[in-house]
Amino acid sequence: MNEEQFFRMQNSKFYRFFNRVSQIIVVNLCAILVSFCGLIVFGIFPVIFAATAFFNKELEQRTQKTLPTMFRYFKKYFWIGNALMLITVGALASGIYIVFCGHELHMVLYLIIMTFMIVAILLNLYLPSVTVLYPEFSFRKKFVFSFVAACDRWKTTMILMILYVIWIYASALLPQFGMWCLFSLVPWFSIFFIKKALKPETIVDPTAPIPEEYFFGEKENEEEGIEK
Repeated sequence: MNEEQFFRMQNSKFYRFFNRVSQIIVVNLCAILVSFCGLIVFGIFPVIFAATAFFNKELEQRTQKTLPTMFRYFKKYFWIGNALMLITVGALASGIYIVFCGHELHMVLYLIIMTFMIVAILLNLYLPSVTVLYPEFSFRKKFVFSFVAACDRWKTTMILMILYVIWIYASALLPQFGMWCLFSLVPWFSIFFIKKALKPETIVDPTAPIPEEYFFGEKENEEEGIEK
């Protein structure tokens, strides 16, 4: 095989597909190993953030060593990952409470719990990718922006929710499938779709403060002066 044939093979869809599948499996195995650094319980969500950051670099075609890179990202996103874990556990506990004791709740409290669960789901969909794509955001702003982006890009949100449901059912029916891509398939889908949805030229940051020197109607007054 000459050099031209080799490059042609690398650019083929068949080669790229199986290369991506093998990469997802390797990242998943590395994520399982790295999660032990957080005693598994405190390592699950940080490795999801780490896998998201890893795939983001791969989409930018930056070569990197898998295990050292995953460990570095695990340390970087440890605290925000476990903050999301606490929110998710709270949402799951609230869901279980509604199932067994929902008939005893007041309607207002029921709506508050349901809203909290929806917010937790949206944060799980968007927060890892937003954290990776917008590292300059503050800790609080990453949470707020993730929720706003999930509502604003509702088509992407629906696609991700459908893929998540398929992934959950596939993992439940085929445990071997879940074993090979438990921590890697979801981050890859998330960063792939969200990175396209949140391109800088297509998203307006609704959490950005309005400049102090700007007053509503000022631009209109200026335009009227020009017309006169």
